[in-house]
Amino acid sequence: MKDFDLLKDSWNSTESGISENEIKKIANKKNKKSNKMKLQHQQSLGAILLILTAIFIAGLGIFGNFNFEYWYTYFGMALICLICLAEAGIMLFTFKKIKDIDETASPIIHLEQWNDYYLFRKKQAKWNMPLYYIALNLAIIIYASGIFIGRPWKGIIIFTVVYIAWMLFAYFYLGKKTLKKEDDRLNGIMSELKSKISQINQE
Repeated sequence: MKDFDLLKDSWNSTESGISENEIKKIANKKNKKSNKMKLQHQQSLGAILLILTAIFIAGLGIFGNFNFEYWYTYFGMALICLICLAEAGIMLFTFKKIKDIDETASPIIHLEQWNDYYLFRKKQAKWNMPLYYIALNLAIIIYASGIFIGRPWKGIIIFTVVYIAWMLFAYFYLGKKTLKKEDDRLNGIMSELKSKISQINQE
């Protein structure tokens, strides 16, 4: 509720003649742990971790001196790096979409901005997560196919079973749980915002 009490004060301040820059300064100081900031943090942290992962894997490929026998092992590593960077780019784009939501806009416009972002995320979730997992797993299969040649079948089977189990858990539990948590947070934001707008209209 603190998020929307602050918004209400900001809207009232706008009507009182306080400049937009001053309102944003106040909002930035008081709103560090707002739902908007939490959503931004989720996207920015994810992007940073993916970029660091790509740098780490690239460093292993370039400086690791593994001397892999097959070229497609390196190709698989390069694909993993590119996929991580592409996903990081998507997360940074999403971060900007959240950041562009203007707390100083009028109540109706502010609600429309959140609704537009909500619809954007619903569409994005339908293709982004499946595409990311499919591309990442294909790249890992290319990488692993060179690593596994000549290895004992028992070790390959154990690794494959554990890997598939982890991917299924990550996709159907962790991934879905994260999306549901974000969906609930967005629905909560819009629900409370509608409530605050209703209160303002009644005053």
